[in-house]
Amino acid sequence: MAEGWFSELAALFKFGLMIETERLILKPYAHDFAEEFFARFQNDRAHLQDYFSKTLNVTKTLRETQTYFHSKIEDFYNNKNFYFGIFLKNSDELIGHISIRDIDWDVPKGELAYFIFSNFSGQRYAYEALSALRDWCITDKGFSRIFMKISPDNIASKKVAEFCNFEFEGLLKNDYRKGQKFLTDMLLYAFTAELV
Repeated sequence: MAEGWFSELAALFKFGLMIETERLILKPYAHDFAEEFFARFQNDRAHLQDYFSKTLNVTKTLRETQTYFHSKIEDFYNNKNFYFGIFLKNSDELIGHISIRDIDWDVPKGELAYFIFSNFSGQRYAYEALSALRDWCITDKGFSRIFMKISPDNIASKKVAEFCNFEFEGLLKNDYRKGQKFLTDMLLYAFTAELV
């Protein structure tokens, strides 16, 4: 498809489908912040390597990052995955990412994943972003179930999930390769529509 079509689509997403909270704006991926994402993502490699190594591997250059964004914009349009940048409302500064991916519309359900860049951590932005996307998925998109997979040693993410009323459902043995190297168990947390 033509680049111009994607630019128009990105503009539609940016201005028509933003999710606002008290301090944040969740903006669907758009080409106009791919460069900022690339710079921040690469500068925070050590912080993100364990759980976002696959994304790091396909965004090693700005051109790769632009291609990655292009595919995520198309996915959003086609209701395959919903990827958002997390921005501070008062400064329009990109501080993280949140997404619903691997959507199964037969249920419907999807996996929630997020990160906050390390220099913005500790300010409860993750709680705010996760609550907002959870509500959008249930209310606007009609999801019945949203789930998260969290490493047992990721105490911060467990606290975020529990604060946002995700329920612990069990342990997934040997479910994830941490940093694409070490096999690890994952904790399964879920939020279902009847919890609203």
